[in-house]
Amino acid sequence: MEVTKNLGGGSLIGVPIFYRNGENYGTLCGLDLNPYRYTEDHIDLFKAMANLLGNVLELERANREIETLSVPIVPISDEVAILPIVGDVNEVRTERIMEIALSESANKSLDYLIFDLSGLINIHANSAMNLLKIGQSLKLIGVQMIVTGIRPDLALKAVQSHTDFDEIVVQSNLKQALNWIGYKLVKE
Repeated sequence: MEVTKNLGGGSLIGVPIFYRNGENYGTLCGLDLNPYRYTEDHIDLFKAMANLLGNVLELERANREIETLSVPIVPISDEVAILPIVGDVNEVRTERIMEIALSESANKSLDYLIFDLSGLINIHANSAMNLLKIGQSLKLIGVQMIVTGIRPDLALKAVQSHTDFDEIVVQSNLKQALNWIGYKLVKE
């Protein structure tokens, strides 16, 4: 091959890496400056490694999809959306929430983003501080963050971590948040 010629000889083995759907990710290569004759065992080993890498890449892709689904932004109107936070919130998920909240708020030209924490199981110590950072970041792009559904144990964690929620509007529930914005729920 040209690459081995440019190195003055040697040997090269290459095996494609595929996703499950057949899409090619790239190639797993082995290169040596010395000429080497690869056996079937070497080729089988490279194929197994490429298959393993394909599986790891597939898991990474699936994990990204799950992360996206774990941060669903639900539009209420053109200017208002709800972000229900369900489950456990750690540092990694908080970062993902921030990324999606900022990008989706800007893309949808939102004025208000309601974070509903009523489905939150556990929040890690720094995540309460990061919620405040998300609120500050949203404010910089012109979006008002409103937090609803804070349970007593969550309130205690926020107070213990000395998190200052003065810049964020906090309402007990979704109905109160919508009323604060100026929406009235009317039963017909």
